[in-house]
Amino acid sequence: MKTFLSLIFILLSSINLYSQRLCELGNYDLITNTIIGIEKVPFTMIKFIDNDKPQSEKIRYVYCYDDFGRLVNIDFKGNGNIYGAEDIETGCYKIENATYKYSDSLFPKNIEVKDTQYEYLIKLEYNNLNKIKSITNTDKKGKVLSSFNFDYDNKNQLKLIDKDYNYYYEWDEKSRIKKITIPDPFYIIREYNFKYINNKLSTITKISRFKESPDKIRTQSTYTYIYKNNKLHKVQYGNSTTTELSYSLYNYNNDDKVIITYYTNKDQYEYHYECYY
Repeated sequence: MKTFLSLIFILLSSINLYSQRLCELGNYDLITNTIIGIEKVPFTMIKFIDNDKPQSEKIRYVYCYDDFGRLVNIDFKGNGNIYGAEDIETGCYKIENATYKYSDSLFPKNIEVKDTQYEYLIKLEYNNLNKIKSITNTDKKGKVLSSFNFDYDNKNQLKLIDKDYNYYYEWDEKSRIKKITIPDPFYIIREYNFKYINNKLSTITKISRFKESPDKIRTQSTYTYIYKNNKLHKVQYGNSTTTELSYSLYNYNNDDKVIITYYTNKDQYEYHYECYY
């Protein structure tokens, strides 16, 4: 069975476009503990399931990945749930499924995308270290819909993504992600701050600030990571408005998957993810 510890070792040895949700590119995913679109997803499939829904609607969506950890299909099963697609300038528009076809196994120069509304092309350019230096999103006729650039520090670690408003990344001395700063187009700056103990992720503090008053904290949330038998066992979640903690538990009883189940602060089931190796 593949170890789940890869989720919490956030190392960026090379840049590839792993998840093509361009409107979310560079954000942090608290399910896979990866930077969206930058780091490899360590699963072949992720199912989001709500057991409180009727039988036909329990599976809310399914993500499928190829052997390189890249998104190849997303399907919302016609259950009324929706997926935010890649309109960078105006935000995520709503679709029910999407597929992605790569021009090359390791370093694709083109990615063909087809969803329930559009067909378009993502064009990639790489630097001499095979790290992405720019992405351009075009329609079928070649019209540029959006584009942005990547910048790296002196250790060739991701430092900035230029998406009209810059996303910033800081790394510690062991090349682990230390801080992510993400402004929105309007009023808010979001920060993710990471701390480690014994080379394992121990806490993530998520802070929302006002752009005009950056010293003023709008909201603050803390995710505490708890391990058992050297595996991630539990994540506790709390925010600045309450002292009660909700949480998620990790179940490794199946050889082919890990199940992540979310509970309220009253120990009531909310939903779960089935993450297949």
